[in-house]
Amino acid sequence: MSELQAIPKPAATILLLRDGTNGLEVLVLEKAAGEHFAGGALVFPGGKVETEDESYDGALGEPRHSLSTLKIAAVREMFEECGIMLARHPGAERLMDAAEVAQCLAADPKAKFLDLAKAIPFDLAADQMARFAHWITPPSRSTRFDTHFFVAAAPEGQMTARVDGYEIIDANWRRPAEILEDAAAGSVKLVLPTMMNLDKLSKRGSVAEALALARTDKVVCVMPRRVDTPDGPQVYIPAEAGYGVTTISADLVRRA
Repeated sequence: MSELQAIPKPAATILLLRDGTNGLEVLVLEKAAGEHFAGGALVFPGGKVETEDESYDGALGEPRHSLSTLKIAAVREMFEECGIMLARHPGAERLMDAAEVAQCLAADPKAKFLDLAKAIPFDLAADQMARFAHWITPPSRSTRFDTHFFVAAAPEGQMTARVDGYEIIDANWRRPAEILEDAAAGSVKLVLPTMMNLDKLSKRGSVAEALALARTDKVVCVMPRRVDTPDGPQVYIPAEAGYGVTTISADLVRRA
């Protein structure tokens, strides 16, 4: 590897889903413009893996495996960014509702999420998450992430997201196809992995279908690369990744 190439940081994100009146909806957050990563774009809840995620030894609702730390990071980041907690009381099957989350927070409002999980205690519901995609930022970028995307059904009692107004300025439940239409019209900004995963998600008819397919589909790592073609520069992604395309116009990528 060239000394100038940044090492990708492990990261994880959640496509949180619900069945709306007009079809499948996903929770998207709007990043504040400026110096934040993907500033001004619509994103899924998530972020990079922190040391606390790696050392967390609380219950996850499933045995530990190679993706456990990533799932922990995704659950933590989602709570920090929009206040939705994918968790349950020990021994319970049902996920917590908003009132139970509020009770947990009242115990120690200033506690970090994973510290609170061990102190209350409550279990992270990592078993509710299925891996959906895996993208790595190309070596040409100065900031790179090795990101795993998971899908999960939203807890029935926690449909209202709260944002900090600083890094995240808005949160909405929207149909994937509707977001893509707005992106094509230039009214919203998307980064390429978000755009492609919304397109893939738009072909799912319900939460149950999205989860069932995610649990059986093979996840192929995508690291986009630029290729020159007679039609101009294109960005290549592997066909086996399941996005239905192998090349995307470089102009579309820049606009995304």
